[in-house]
Amino acid sequence: MTIHAKAIIKDDLNWFLAKMGGIQAFSVLSDKELMQIVAQMKAYEFKEGTTLVNQGESANLFFIVQEGEVEVSVKKFFFREKKVAALGPGDFFGESVLVSNSKRTATVTAKSDTTCFVLLKPSFTSLISKNALFRESMKTVFSRRKLQLKKA
Repeated sequence: MTIHAKAIIKDDLNWFLAKMGGIQAFSVLSDKELMQIVAQMKAYEFKEGTTLVNQGESANLFFIVQEGEVEVSVKKFFFREKKVAALGPGDFFGESVLVSNSKRTATVTAKSDTTCFVLLKPSFTSLISKNALFRESMKTVFSRRKLQLKKA
């Protein structure tokens, strides 16, 4: 598994503000709140084929894809694995464990070389506790994705 941390540069900040402001769940946040998030994030590069998260594991990380593509899959009936989504730049994952304190509900694998912004649970929890609209937005995303996984 190849993972490299990289510095977040000004271009990353501009990308983050532009992308996140256009995503419904994040559109309820001010630029100041978005900058507070990015100040607490680290950027990581994942090589194609790298598993970022495993279904069933405990976790405390929230991911936003900056570049590349990841595949979301779930294990059903012992060994059968089913692809449920492909996520690209601006998409995010990992909110389920942060909103519900559950285990990972899916496995996420890099389908190409991928860069993600990563936020630790305490920073995410702090943000949703301060902003009720953002908390409700994340709960809505979580509920929609949970239903999607049940149908898989």
